[in-house]
Amino acid sequence: MSSLVHACLAALALSLGLPAHAGAWGDGAFDNDAAQDFLAQCTRSADAAVVSQAIELALVASFVDADDGAAAVAAGEVIAGVLGSNGGAPRTKVVPCLAATPRDQLRALALRAVQAVDRVADPAVSELAQQWAEEKPNRWSTGLRQLAARLRR
Repeated sequence: MSSLVHACLAALALSLGLPAHAGAWGDGAFDNDAAQDFLAQCTRSADAAVVSQAIELALVASFVDADDGAAAVAAGEVIAGVLGSNGGAPRTKVVPCLAATPRDQLRALALRAVQAVDRVADPAVSELAQQWAEEKPNRWSTGLRQLAARLRR
């Protein structure tokens, strides 16, 4: 990925109030390559299917691989960012893939995203959860619980 693309992705993540570290492995929602790839796809598309597909992959898989789990978490963060974490107006100008999505459909996506995030957090069905299980303190798990709570609002 070019440095311009990295800069654009970082700017988008920052505008959503999220850290961005492409090429790294960190405990934030966008701190891995799979999440950065999802975010890039979301910025190139005007179709909410990008987000719903990432969520559905985590919901239908018998075992959620790390990349699919990371994309589902990133999708949840994008939804939470658009809905506004404090009940404010939607911030759709920064996420083209959800810009035309009505608020009631965003709320429905948020409910599905909660289910997906819960699955990604479950070490019985998630590679990511297994990878983070021994990390102390486990900020990744804490971040997923906080994300699920924001999506439920």
